[in-house]
Amino acid sequence: MSDIKESITRFGNDLEDIFSERRAVVFLCGPSSKDLDHPGAQLRVDLEEALKQEGFEVILGEDDGLESLRHKYSNYAHENELMFIQKHCNAVILIASSVGAYCELGLFSYKKVHDLESMTDFILIISNEYENVQSFLIEGPAAAIDDFGKVFYGDLSNFDYSNIIKRLRRRRSVYFTSHKGRPPSFNE
Repeated sequence: MSDIKESITRFGNDLEDIFSERRAVVFLCGPSSKDLDHPGAQLRVDLEEALKQEGFEVILGEDDGLESLRHKYSNYAHENELMFIQKHCNAVILIASSVGAYCELGLFSYKKVHDLESMTDFILIISNEYENVQSFLIEGPAAAIDDFGKVFYGDLSNFDYSNIIKRLRRRRSVYFTSHKGRPPSFNE
């Protein structure tokens, strides 16, 4: 019986080492956090804080230096983000409520469907006013994300993101303990 307990203790130590050495990276897209009158922008700020409290590294592309790198190397904005996501991110969360976010949604949804090797989780948050509307947005990019990621509809000014945190916490465990779920940089 003591061998089992000792084995479990060693396993716990192994997990502790894995979780202390690695960070799960979330690319959080949406309206600029400078416009806090916009419900999507406030949601982005709140979600960023909640993810950080859970131990995730949260990247807001334009605010965290990704845009500076794009300028330095003369990349297109969309190519720069795609390369970063593919090499370094466990998840992308997109709050679809601004022009830039809708552009990212179109690109990312196409890429997610056609790049089946991508193990990056994709979460889309979109206003519940569109949930039952037959439109290109819902029948195209949102449907693609729902098939290969997860779509959450809700009131952006009062959005409950607890299920998103729960999902990412579980997926983080898979990323850290299995080569299957990790971005390429984790397997090196």
